[in-house]
Parts: sequence; structure tokens; C-alpha cells
Amino acid sequence: MSETFLPIEDRVSRELDLDQLQKPLDLESVFGNSHPLEIEIGIGKGLYLMGAAQHLPNHNFIGIEISRKYLRMARERIEKRPIENVRFFCGEAHTFLEEWIPDESCWVLHIYYPDPWYKKRHHKRRLIQKAFLELVYRKLIPGGYLLIATDHAGYWEWIQEHLENQTLLLKDKRLPQPPPGFEGLTNYEIKYKREGRDIFRTGYRKPDVSG
Repeated sequence: MSETFLPIEDRVSRELDLDQLQKPLDLESVFGNSHPLEIEIGIGKGLYLMGAAQHLPNHNFIGIEISRKYLRMARERIEKRPIENVRFFCGEAHTFLEEWIPDESCWVLHIYYPDPWYKKRHHKRRLIQKAFLELVYRKLIPGGYLLIATDHAGYWEWIQEHLENQTLLLKDKRLPQPPPGFEGLTNYEIKYKREGRDIFRTGYRKPDVSG
């Protein structure tokens, strides 16, 4: 089945212009509706974000990417298609979540193949830290999910240790899954699967009001 691509003159930038917005974001104003919000940190070339947004048109998505090069690729991939439920932010994720995302507003937070910062002296730069998990807890709605995938065994051990040592989020049976019709969560995952690499996935949930 052939895809629909928009004429160049009909394409609209989906990148958030924070200079024109106030903290925290008024999500209903940004998206024009009050649909559930999902956030992906580290979108790379945007494969998961594109597929998820197409599969769930009644959900809103914000993709965060610190690399302008990769954000440009993701924007090109998504903005040339009739996908209206995605917004982009180029920059550091922790500060963006802290300052711009309202508390208890995110239904799912996706983190797929984060930078493992291989050298021990750089481990302090890893995204998954105690303070970050506390921030995630604040931003998720009750019953919301944190979904993580990595291929790096050392980082996987780090992730497990930090998640097992916190008490805010509950381990859940829900795991990251590619959108229907996609071979993997990301371009990296598709490549890694073909190479036969081990892939590690986990899911945690913020307790709902009933516990």
C-alpha cells in the first residue's frame, strides 16, 4: 500500500517554538485537543515516533532529541506525511521535562536505546538516575508508564539497579513494543535484531489512585 506524502507547500513545522510559549506548556493549546500525551526521549531518526503517531491518532506525542542532525531527519520523516499529532523539541530532556511538561500530564514516557556513556567516568551523564526517576514519577499521570529498551548489557544492569532501588514506580508486565507493521522500535533495533544482538526491555508504572 502506497503512502501519502504532502506537497512541500502544505508541510508544517511541528517543532515547538519555546520563545512563543509559556512554562509549563498548555498542552491542549499546543495540540488543539486534550488527548493522552506520550513522550519519547531520544527519538533518533523518528521511526518509533512516526509509527506510534500513525497507529494512535487520538494520542499526542512529543519527541525530544538533543542532536539537531537527527531531529532534522525525524522532522523530515514525519512532516512530509499527514501526521498532525506530533511535536518536537531539540535539547536536553531533563530540563525540558522539569520546566515545560506539567506534572501528571504524561501517559507514557518512552526511552529507547539511550546513550550508555560507555566510560565509567561518564556514567554520571546517563539519563537513568535517581533524580530522573523522581522527575518521571511527577510527570506521569496515575497509572502512567515508563518504558525502556537498550542493547547495552552494562547499561541494562545500571537501569535495573536504579529501578529496583526506587519505590515510586512499580514493575509492570507491559514492555516496549514496535507499532504494528514495524520490525523494531527504532532503526538501531531493526539492525541489532538482524545481527542477533540481545535486546533488553522493561516497563514500570506509576501507581493509580487505588494503589
